[in-house]
Amino acid sequence: MLSFHCVPFRLIGLAKVLARANPGLNSFINIVSQMNDEGYVMKCTYIALAFALSMVNAANAESLPESLLHCDSRFFSELYAQQHTLRQVSPMAADNDHHAWFILPGNKSDTVWFTYPIKAGALSIIGYTAQASDLEEMGKYYYWGLVFSESREAVMAALPGANWQKAGEEYFSNPLIKRSSDADWQPNTGAASGIAPAKGSVEKLAMLSEINGKSTLLCSVQGSVTAADLKPIRPDLQGQKK
Repeated sequence: MLSFHCVPFRLIGLAKVLARANPGLNSFINIVSQMNDEGYVMKCTYIALAFALSMVNAANAESLPESLLHCDSRFFSELYAQQHTLRQVSPMAADNDHHAWFILPGNKSDTVWFTYPIKAGALSIIGYTAQASDLEEMGKYYYWGLVFSESREAVMAALPGANWQKAGEEYFSNPLIKRSSDADWQPNTGAASGIAPAKGSVEKLAMLSEINGKSTLLCSVQGSVTAADLKPIRPDLQGQKK
């Protein structure tokens, strides 16, 4: 399509050169020039720009597991972008802000298993899980993420930009902390597995674990978590309240 619409623009110069040797081509020049006047060159330009933009967007696009590593609403935006495919493997809901999420079974189960695996590069996503708990003085804990049929090592290899760090039997990535409710997220150099966040602070990070050969990539937000903290991170929780 791109080359077809760009032909008139390219032929104008070529036809003028050939017409010097063959005056009979002047009528051809008039036809091509008329095509140019009628907007074919402009159409060519628009198509070329659209093609270039689509290539840039494709290069910048993230996979579903990659979007999850941010532990924010970008994951739910990616679910929205892929919902046509994902709705074939699990019930979903969406809001008016281009976020979508999986609907959990509702029988006290915290995991929805897909009807068939969804491929994300070399990985096969087989389910989604989400949990929440209130440990009172120790804080509130929210977890959500994807289940893969591959091993932990395979997931790590498929996500090399995650800068994995080992903590006990698990690996984690992108640890961040808010030291007060009105503070910004900052890198958390003191992140450690099994240690509750300091009172008044909120931590979040991505965690990777493996059980029986299957891997789970989870986001965790924990500590003195408020509704204001959750709103830009978990649009699914806002949607479920409506």
